[in-house]
Amino acid sequence: MPELPEVETIVRDLKKKLPGLTIDRTKIYDGRVVRQGSHTEFSRRLIGQKIKRISRRGKAIILDLTPSKDSWIIQLGMTGQVIGPTAEGAQAATKVTFQLSNKTSLHYNDYRTFGRLQVVKSLDEISYFKTIGPEPLEKNFTISWLASQLQNRKMPIKPLLLTHQFVAGIGNIYASEILFASGIDPRRPALSLKKKEITLLHHVTRKILQEAIRFRGTSMNTYRDTKGEKGSFKNRIRVYDREKEQCLTCSSAVVKEFQAGRSTFYCPRCQK
Repeated sequence: MPELPEVETIVRDLKKKLPGLTIDRTKIYDGRVVRQGSHTEFSRRLIGQKIKRISRRGKAIILDLTPSKDSWIIQLGMTGQVIGPTAEGAQAATKVTFQLSNKTSLHYNDYRTFGRLQVVKSLDEISYFKTIGPEPLEKNFTISWLASQLQNRKMPIKPLLLTHQFVAGIGNIYASEILFASGIDPRRPALSLKKKEITLLHHVTRKILQEAIRFRGTSMNTYRDTKGEKGSFKNRIRVYDREKEQCLTCSSAVVKEFQAGRSTFYCPRCQK
């Protein structure tokens, strides 16, 4: 599933090309990804609107429109892709195409159709935005905030990092990498972390996410950027999806376990 770095990569690409363009037409090939009312209503609220601003909240892409002042929300789900703007046509996985005023198109691809496309007057219309935690790269994600949130939580630290109500945008890949770089066993109760460990966790969280953005995300399976290209952070991964391979630090075998239904990878020697 695309996580914060992948979505941020897409948003930064779109910011360079979409503002000022108008949506001239929509072609819906598979309406399962349109998660509101009728497909006709969805298209009506987009056609003729100019894209004013593009931003990210958690794993969601937000495109602010004018003159309606609506927001077009794209949530990629497990296999969603935003390709373009491009002069190329739709692909086999394309579910919706948005034709733009400069004669290019934006394609929404989704192999498993778990993504969500919506147009709303207010972000509060979408429950995800009402419950999501702070952004780990923003100023309100501080060491003191993190310490206060961990002190009474018995949940293991790894599943907690995956909880979007706790902190926004961190998924399975980056939670595993963050905890490895922090030297923290993913099974430890959150409240067991010491002050020094919390400080390191905070620093490493920012560092890994920023590094992943710099390398344009991680393509383990279907993630692609707006040009249809893979992200290269996969080449820097140290534990995720490396079960039974040697730890790159101590040569112990990387362990895979399941926590809250998700795979967890860690080094039993490096992570205490």
